[in-house]
Amino acid sequence: MMIRTLFLVGLLSAAWLGLAQAKPIIGVDISHLPQLEAAGARFYDQDAKTPEDLLLILKRHGINRIRLKVWNEPGKYPEFPSDQSGPEGYNDPTQVVAMAKRAQALGLEVMIDFHYSDWWADPGKQTMPVAWRNLDAAAVSERLYAFTQGVMTQLKAAGVTPAEVQVGNEISNGMLWPLGRAPQWDNLARFIQAGARAVKAVSPSSRVVLHLDSGGDNARCRRWFDAMVARGVPFDVIGLSFYPVWHGALADLQQNMADLSQRYHKPVIVVETAYPWTRDNGDSQNNIYTSTGPETFPMTPAGQQAFLRALWQTVRSVPEGRGEGVIYWEPDFIPQAGAGWKAGAGDEWDNVTLFDFEGRALPGLKTLAEAAL
Repeated sequence: MMIRTLFLVGLLSAAWLGLAQAKPIIGVDISHLPQLEAAGARFYDQDAKTPEDLLLILKRHGINRIRLKVWNEPGKYPEFPSDQSGPEGYNDPTQVVAMAKRAQALGLEVMIDFHYSDWWADPGKQTMPVAWRNLDAAAVSERLYAFTQGVMTQLKAAGVTPAEVQVGNEISNGMLWPLGRAPQWDNLARFIQAGARAVKAVSPSSRVVLHLDSGGDNARCRRWFDAMVARGVPFDVIGLSFYPVWHGALADLQQNMADLSQRYHKPVIVVETAYPWTRDNGDSQNNIYTSTGPETFPMTPAGQQAFLRALWQTVRSVPEGRGEGVIYWEPDFIPQAGAGWKAGAGDEWDNVTLFDFEGRALPGLKTLAEAAL
């Protein structure tokens, strides 16, 4: 019965969209850019003497996809300490729509990443938006549908048609805790279905992405997707995070992508990845990516380039061309006074960017696109 269900859902999902990706997705998540720019960050192409719009630099180097995360109401955690409250005004729907419009105006396609939280959502925290708390699963589903439809409608009014939309961010452990926390599979499926319906109601051509963090853990990914497929959850693309320091070796990623793409008849995108270019720290905030996990590429600009080449080789090896692309997470997150993981809190990612501490493009930026071809 499970095999028959998997097959039928695969066919239905293919018919739901019926589109294939014609060129590699070479992307970056630059959700922090408005905060960085407001704090005075400047970006330079290699050997350039004057700063430029980061988006122009990215496009010049072959980037074709911009990923943007959406928070519901940033900063709405009154019971948390002040250092957990989040930067108001960044990554909210209005600001995301403006960034998406800016990217599309330059000919860059957009991926929207709904966190369904007022703050960071990842495998370790999927906190219910404050405005949705104390509601039951049915009411949360209605709120989720309305919120998703509202943001998608704002994007449409701005002339933006997202190429892909993530319904949840790194939801291996579920989302909208406690109601949608795995193994509350029925609630989780209900929430994802609501989001997917809202996306398609406004933008039928936008592909729905389901994103897990476990890029190197096939057993975990299978268990999760089997649970969703068994409940009739529709989706178009499998999204995976892959950071070697947390998710294993490239060989693990390769095996997982090959299996998932064949088992569910879906394309796969590495929607988050990064690799360090230095062991140094650009500010007083401790860095979190301080080793390379099982991979042995050095933590140097050349080592970062080597990792990106190997990653693209892995993505291209997915059977039947279903490895569609790579999105680098926050290559712009340089150390900048007044900015950080929370506004003014410092930068724990500055050794993993594609720009050096002064905002100058590193060789890895060029390699990110060149290695895709």
